[in-house]
Amino acid sequence: MTTPVSAQGLTLDTLLGLVGGDFADVVHAPTGLDLTICAVLIYDTATTSQANPGDLILVIGVRPTDPAVGELLDVLAGEIVLAFKVADDQERTALRHLAVAHGATVLAISPQMSWDQLHALARTSISSAAATVADDRGVPFGDLFALANSAAASLEGPVIIDDDRMEVIAFSSLGDEIDEIRHQSIINRRPPKEFLAWCESTGILPRVRQSLRPVRVVPPDGATRLVTAIRGGTDILGYLWVAETKRELDQNSEDMLAEIARVAALQIIRSRINEDLDRRLRGDLLRNALAGRGDSQTVTTRLGLERGTFKLVAFARDDTGGTDSSTTDQLALRPVEDLLALRLEPSRRGAVTCCNGRVYAAIPQDPDEVGGELVTTLAREVVGQAQRQLRVQLRAAVSGEITDADGLLDARRDIDRLLNLPLLDESRRVVAFDDSVAEAVMSELTDLVLERPRLLHGGVAGMVVSDRDRGTEYLPSLRAYFEAGGDLTAASRTLFVHRNTLKYRLTRIRDAFGVDVDDFTQRLVAELQVAVFTSHPELRERLDASPADGD
Repeated sequence: MTTPVSAQGLTLDTLLGLVGGDFADVVHAPTGLDLTICAVLIYDTATTSQANPGDLILVIGVRPTDPAVGELLDVLAGEIVLAFKVADDQERTALRHLAVAHGATVLAISPQMSWDQLHALARTSISSAAATVADDRGVPFGDLFALANSAAASLEGPVIIDDDRMEVIAFSSLGDEIDEIRHQSIINRRPPKEFLAWCESTGILPRVRQSLRPVRVVPPDGATRLVTAIRGGTDILGYLWVAETKRELDQNSEDMLAEIARVAALQIIRSRINEDLDRRLRGDLLRNALAGRGDSQTVTTRLGLERGTFKLVAFARDDTGGTDSSTTDQLALRPVEDLLALRLEPSRRGAVTCCNGRVYAAIPQDPDEVGGELVTTLAREVVGQAQRQLRVQLRAAVSGEITDADGLLDARRDIDRLLNLPLLDESRRVVAFDDSVAEAVMSELTDLVLERPRLLHGGVAGMVVSDRDRGTEYLPSLRAYFEAGGDLTAASRTLFVHRNTLKYRLTRIRDAFGVDVDDFTQRLVAELQVAVFTSHPELRERLDASPADGD
């Protein structure tokens, strides 16, 4: 057995983000993904007695279907994580049933990842996890609010940290006297418009960005301030402000502020890395849920979907461009995935993923929304933005309302069918399932008929054979009649034949093939079969030749 390597701060969700959803996913996690991983062990007969909460146990050499797995999960349930190699969906299902029955936290590892790779990655991640380790001043690394308080105590003045867009991301809370600028900045998470306009007109921010030293600022309606840029190499990550209250900000204050800005830069970079991992993990969980894998409760909780209903949106390239390469689609859709992730980022709910040449986004609905149009509106905005800025022609489909993660797989099938339909009208570039129930039902029925070819047997199939082998025109005649809503005059105009000619054909269809359009049930079945033969002309060639009456 390996020697445990312990540390603080590496959570299960962070580890999953590092490994990636293609190689590891959650089978069951009753205690959630915030579980801290303290050590990585390799399973043997002594592991069960030596394992502690927070251990990650690599169950090497044991198949999920082995009889001993149930007993192992029973002994090691709780805050211990067990990782199994899972070869197929059958093993995953068996493992999930056992994990749920015993309340165990279980991961499924892809056969494409070796145990050595996972072991090395877990050990390295545990050893380097320092998110909760304090620096020399006792400030928890990664906590910008704690850094702001530490800076305010050292500089004896209130501190605010802005990001590169001048939005407040942290501020001190030591009870210092504050002016209106600080008050409005904290309330609105952004400095007042008047203060920003003054900074723009006086050229303060360009000076700050160009200077390697803090800049003294004396706004007309506020306290004197020192501000310095927070730099990550040549990039501006944000701004660090301190207001003058208890004592004058001198040269020593400037030196101290410059040093604090360097610490803030490290923490902002670390925070962005963690945000990227969080986004990647949520995307991996969504992708697995769309494939019918993963733990429903984990997906619901981690994606923040338990607080209300949500919808699934799919985006696909318009195939009229001529290429059908899934690899090309995947590359072209990457900026679309980033664009959607940016739109979802403020709420930290939902997720975005790209698979099989399409981008999928699970988007929470606003509980105060009436009519459920906001998600559809967002889809239209993304399609328009992709066309204008990315030069990518997209189509989008929006699912109906979903209440839990178990509904994601069916929702994906619904909107995939809508995207598989031909685009006949530019106004239908973005379609919603709720507004396209007829098309969705027809598409699903078509799929069912294609899966069960015997459902195409009967009189309509005989008509198709007659058209193919004898040159009759029964199928287009019947289709025109259905599309005209049973209006003989309108249908005959479409076919450019006399009304009596069409009437005669319908009579021959009834007498020769037994398809009576005046019978409701026969008409319903015939309409479905005609639609399938029309949308899939290749099926006509597969029918066996048989005697058929001519026109």
